[in-house]
Amino acid sequence: MKILMVDKFYFIKGGAERYLFELSEILKLHGHRVIPFSMKHASNYPTEYENFFVENIDFNSDSSFNLLNNIKIAGRVIYSFTARKRIETLINQEKPDLAHIHMIDHQLSPSILHSFRKYNIPVIQTVHQYKLVCPNYLLYNPYSKRICEKCLKGAYYHPIIEKCHKNSRLAGLLLATESYFHKLLQTYRKNVNIFHVPSKFMGLKLKEAGIDNNKIEHLFYTIKIGDYSPHYDSSDYFLYYGRLYKEKGILTLLAAMTKVVSSKLLIVGEGPQEKELKTFVLNNKLNNVEFIGLKRGGELKSLVSNAKFVVVPSEWYENSPLVIYESFALGKPVIGSNIGGIPELIDDNVNGLIFEPGNSDELADKINFLLDRPKLITDYGKRAREKAEKDFSPEPHYEKMLEKYQRLLDKVARI
Repeated sequence: MKILMVDKFYFIKGGAERYLFELSEILKLHGHRVIPFSMKHASNYPTEYENFFVENIDFNSDSSFNLLNNIKIAGRVIYSFTARKRIETLINQEKPDLAHIHMIDHQLSPSILHSFRKYNIPVIQTVHQYKLVCPNYLLYNPYSKRICEKCLKGAYYHPIIEKCHKNSRLAGLLLATESYFHKLLQTYRKNVNIFHVPSKFMGLKLKEAGIDNNKIEHLFYTIKIGDYSPHYDSSDYFLYYGRLYKEKGILTLLAAMTKVVSSKLLIVGEGPQEKELKTFVLNNKLNNVEFIGLKRGGELKSLVSNAKFVVVPSEWYENSPLVIYESFALGKPVIGSNIGGIPELIDDNVNGLIFEPGNSDELADKINFLLDRPKLITDYGKRAREKAEKDFSPEPHYEKMLEKYQRLLDKVARI
């Protein structure tokens, strides 16, 4: 089978790309041909298909969304004719059986979905973020620090009013225009055959937004379980690791640390909230908190492996955070907030603990509860590993994904 694997990044930018490469690897191991389509970038992995990729565009700087002064770039965000042309050239050369898309907005644009329809190529989309129902991806306003579902039913003008992306009305106008444009064309609803959701919560939000429930199919992500050796002993610390963003709830975790005295919290990661978090630690004289920066690979794995447990204190609708997958695979329980897809992964009082998001007192109680019970930490960790082996292993995931692929191909063959 030839599978066109599409994402705007061809390096590990985040969880979406990690899943893309994990899935691509297991597909290749089973003899399938995986053909990438993406954007050119200095960090990209080498591929023979790079000449088909679209040119690089960077939206990460605060100034990059002054896009209404650049009609060409704004037009590419909404509908990229270049991406259509390049992917159609690739389709004509490789003749893929189906397309599996991931993150395509802005850098690639949903224009490529019309190319798949033109060539009668079935499409499965793994839904990593809330872009289908929320112009700013998050269903969360990072400036008001609140969950926001104002756009969920299709009223996409709210980013202009709320300035929920880049704190800019111009950015909001561009995102609103993009969302209304593809709503009018029904770009996703007409051209995506299966919406693969890694959490049932994501599926619920898609359904609430009016997406056909018959197209929504749940399947957890997968990770290479064999690369993670469970470790049930621990050092005298527990861990937060991930991006340092407001919606991640790290301030709530730090507030909880004012009531924790018997262990140390290590914070692994970097992000725009780092200065604010360090100021909080300094002002509250939290000697039991240490920031150790961004860690990757074996160094990160060692830190997690030697931790007592991991905390995921998110205050936005997390989809299906890979932090929990990895922690479970290493035999580490997780204390997580009761929001989004997190409680679908953590079985409360089985392989971790659940607390209400934003409630620092309850979080402190949960942390102290585990710290006082080292045997329970070990028991939870063993059950966490069992869940990882059962629900996240590559082979069962491959078989279930292949069944979806085959269903799509059978449907095309009948037309």
